[in-house]
Amino acid sequence: MKDKTFIFDSQITTHAMHLIGVNAKRMLNDAKLFLDTQKYVHSYYELDKLCTIYDVYNIESEAIGQKIIYFEKDMPAVDGTNILIKDKSDIYKIKNINFKENSRCRFVLDLIDRYHQAIGPGYKPRFCAPFSLAVNIRGFNNLINDIYSDREFVKELFKIINYEVLAPWINMQREKIGDNKIIASGADAWVAIPNVNLEIINDIIIPSYLELKGLVGNVYLALLGGARYLKDPVKFLYIQKILNPFLVKGLDPDVELLGTEFFTCFAIDNDMDLLLGIDPNFILNSKLEDIYKRIEKYIKAGTVQNNKFTLYFNDIPADIATDKLKKIFSKVRKIREK
Repeated sequence: MKDKTFIFDSQITTHAMHLIGVNAKRMLNDAKLFLDTQKYVHSYYELDKLCTIYDVYNIESEAIGQKIIYFEKDMPAVDGTNILIKDKSDIYKIKNINFKENSRCRFVLDLIDRYHQAIGPGYKPRFCAPFSLAVNIRGFNNLINDIYSDREFVKELFKIINYEVLAPWINMQREKIGDNKIIASGADAWVAIPNVNLEIINDIIIPSYLELKGLVGNVYLALLGGARYLKDPVKFLYIQKILNPFLVKGLDPDVELLGTEFFTCFAIDNDMDLLLGIDPNFILNSKLEDIYKRIEKYIKAGTVQNNKFTLYFNDIPADIATDKLKKIFSKVRKIREK
């Protein structure tokens, strides 16, 4: 089974903070410390890929004035009690943003430089997707109410987000990388069913994505999931294909409940790469033998198709035992080497 088209990947930043014992705010404002920490964790666990995932959802929000709450040992979070867009007219304050004056944006730009110097090419620019950024600065309940009561405001809000915030920030990262066409990944955790329904996805999320794509070109959005809630779950995969035409992405509990074949068959039928993700609480709380069974099941399903397959460990728990995690990753490597 040893094949370059099969890799395993992980979002391991929170666990890295715990493992090293580093202060989260310091690490997420110091690109050297961040990269050194990730390099150590990459070596310690013998990972396929170096994780460069920071708190992607907060960068643009903080740059335009949204209050962020920092924690000692966890990722920062938006202060939902103090949203930036309290009144609808507040959207017009979002203009002429100087990203280089913001410390978090400078962190990202410095990380790009340091990655290029220490690792080489291959850094992927990231951004907070339009809908998730709108939630950050307007509040989820407010935004949903706006969608059903004032579509003109919502349209203007997303236009400002795309034109004034995301397009210039994506272009600035690409300029720093030295490639104005490199694909950029948009994180969109709020776009999960039942947070949103198909109407909101079709009327708001897809059009805002296409607008941004028209401005900056090669971008895609990474959704969380929720296909299991739909009567016809394949509709979610077709939506996913619009927002990310390169990859079929299935994460637990969708994969666990819908079955691996659901995602594998769609990947084969549409000639797309495949990612299957294992639930972090499952690896934290389950016995190794049960974890091994799921790993084997997902790898078997993922490698029956001919395109690239990624086994993904999403948001590794901070306090998972290092010995347990080492055994889990070792199991993946042993299966691949058969």
